[in-house]
Amino acid sequence: MKVNIPEPGGIAESISGRDAGRLYIILGIEGERLLLADGKYRSCLVPKKKNAKHVRLLPVFYREIASKAAEGKDEDSEIRTALKRTAQEFVKK
Repeated sequence: MKVNIPEPGGIAESISGRDAGRLYIILGIEGERLLLADGKYRSCLVPKKKNAKHVRLLPVFYREIASKAAEGKDEDSEIRTALKRTAQEFVKK
């Protein structure tokens, strides 16, 4: 299954820039830019803005984490756990 449209709660892998290969959860969308967090280098309170063309979307969604982060809650530990689980399932294959 291929994901073409980014949604909050989706998982994105960076394919360009110095963070290439790093997984992020999508917290929001601002036009062509995605608001991304990984819970370690980028907190959900200060998400990274990255062009949607520079990420590969994975068919994994954690909508509950994105909705909690949108409410202003600090969900960094849950984000790290979700990304670690996703990395074991999708990226290493």
